[in-house]
Amino acid sequence: MEFLEEKTALLSIKECDLRADCLFQCGYSVDKGIHIGGAYSAIPPLTALYYGGYMDYDVHDPTSLDQDIFVLSKGHAIASLASVYADVGYFEREYLEGSRGYGALIKGHPGPIIPGVPVATGPLGHGISLAAGYAIRRKENNSRNVFCLVGDGELQEGSCWEGIMFAGDRGLGNLCLLVDKNDGQSDNTSSLLIQMDNIGERFQSFGFRVFDASGDDIGSILCALESFSQAPQGPKPTVIICQSNKGIGGYAAFVTKHKATIAKEDLEVETRFLLQARAVRINNLNHFQTSTIKRLAEGFGYHCVISNGVINDLIRIPPKVSVSHPNRRIKSLTYNASNLPVVEEGKEYAASDIIKKAMSAFAQDSRLYTIDADLSNASGLYDGTQITNRTHAINAGIAECGMMCMAEALATEGANVWVSTFGPFFDWQAFRRIAVGYQERKEVIQTGKGWLSEGHNTDITFVATAANLDTAVNGATHMSNDDICFFNQLAHLKMIDISCPRQLLSVLEWIAGGDKGLVYLRVMRNKSKILYKLDFKFEFGKGYYLKKSPHSKAVIISSGHGVLEALTAAEMLMKNDDIEVDVLDMPSYDYDLVKRLAQGKLPLVFAEQNNGALFNKFTQHVFQDRIPCDQSRILHLNALTPENEIQFIPSGTYQELIAALRLQPEDITAAIQKYLDLSKI
Repeated sequence: MEFLEEKTALLSIKECDLRADCLFQCGYSVDKGIHIGGAYSAIPPLTALYYGGYMDYDVHDPTSLDQDIFVLSKGHAIASLASVYADVGYFEREYLEGSRGYGALIKGHPGPIIPGVPVATGPLGHGISLAAGYAIRRKENNSRNVFCLVGDGELQEGSCWEGIMFAGDRGLGNLCLLVDKNDGQSDNTSSLLIQMDNIGERFQSFGFRVFDASGDDIGSILCALESFSQAPQGPKPTVIICQSNKGIGGYAAFVTKHKATIAKEDLEVETRFLLQARAVRINNLNHFQTSTIKRLAEGFGYHCVISNGVINDLIRIPPKVSVSHPNRRIKSLTYNASNLPVVEEGKEYAASDIIKKAMSAFAQDSRLYTIDADLSNASGLYDGTQITNRTHAINAGIAECGMMCMAEALATEGANVWVSTFGPFFDWQAFRRIAVGYQERKEVIQTGKGWLSEGHNTDITFVATAANLDTAVNGATHMSNDDICFFNQLAHLKMIDISCPRQLLSVLEWIAGGDKGLVYLRVMRNKSKILYKLDFKFEFGKGYYLKKSPHSKAVIISSGHGVLEALTAAEMLMKNDDIEVDVLDMPSYDYDLVKRLAQGKLPLVFAEQNNGALFNKFTQHVFQDRIPCDQSRILHLNALTPENEIQFIPSGTYQELIAALRLQPEDITAAIQKYLDLSKI
């Protein structure tokens, strides 16, 4: 490697400056706090990566696919990343002030509110799977590289190994992990709670090339990166293990802590020591040829001050911040609609068959990806996509968190991504982090001038197979009676509960139109009949009357499989008692319609095969918006106990379960009859 010693000497000065910027952030943060130990140990690998010439990144257009990409998995090191990003010109240095505060650019952990940061990272263990997702996409796009910095304490997270196993198994040779092996974590900053002394052997066993480097010798990290960059794109991903310590490069005891609130006078002393070290390192530059140092220094953002042939100082040149506002991304998939499934009246269809046929059509567009977690036989995603584009049909194995993280990475690149598993199996931690990233991207897009524009948010569809009671004999751990209520509390997630094959097909087309964001799509497992007409067009946030009469005595509101039982109940009431009732299918919550119904006079019967998701939203809005409503008119039948307590649903056939939970058509009719009889008294 040419000029290794000179580069190492110069970058040792860059390290000092970046550490000083970390301390600056601490001094001006709202709480005078910083995750100091891990931030300091992260600086050498970040310095080598961003200034060593081994990463091709575009500050002007961070959204370009024609560049390498970096994921900071150990999100606690946000101060280090922010120092680098301000120094290379992603944003002005003034944004380092007021960090961690409300409205600040630099938060407690990184996210896409910061130009060039593709995803939100905070919960540990997700970055490697995110990086694997990027590596899949970058491998298709001129074999660009993906870099990810993780901590050794973080490797105690099982989700890390989901990504590691996948990357090794799929031969993602363009992926380079850097492990900040600082031998500490939050509860014990001097030793890991679960020892990781043989990290290299573990990675090697999963198919990685392993290089060791010293965390206090930036030259060794440069050499490891050189080895990665010079190796041909082969079948093995790479890991560089940077042996280090928490707070490396610092002086005071507080730099070894995981997180510290640092007094002004302590910051001043630490800064003074850094300046002294910087002066010594500048003097050491005079061991090299002045012209070489001057030329290299300019490439690292320095003006070299030379007097009488002696290098006296390096002055930082403020970078020109030139992050552009990108063009809008067109997200609608291009496909031949004649290849979509044909849904005929009088026939029954399984959701997986509809999805399989639709995916084979959507996959005509290379922006479509589908990822399953060992349940592709239930979703139809993999089988459909591989018909047309098998490279975009991915099965992550039994790794739901890894699946979701890879999906997010692909979606931030403009892909339309679909993932699937049983409803209760989706990883809440990953779900929430993905939604946080979606919100931050949305905030940037709404400014109309940031590093993201319209179409640059994430489109991910989470297909929950066997929703409501359709898991049946698999029992409580697999049953989707509570997922819809949990995930209804997740910001930015669009909840859709399918009742009919034709409705499903229209929803699939709606999602393929692009820019639908995060969609949670609950589908039935077994074949079901057609409820909607051929010209049905789905609209999010709209309920649909499947039966309506001006003489109705009540309205049954349901979704999913429960709609079929509601229709049967309506037929029974008409046949046996000459009572007409409306049946309202609400695949997604229709606030305006429910508000009108609440203010009306008809009894409303929420008959749901879950824990009462629609009823919960109804009661929430009635009270929040003070909607006048006669509570005696509101009935709810759902999977709660007779005492309205939450429960898990045991194994049983579908018919056994709706009987045990009092959700048969007979139960719905009995509830309506009882109300109408009481109302006559």
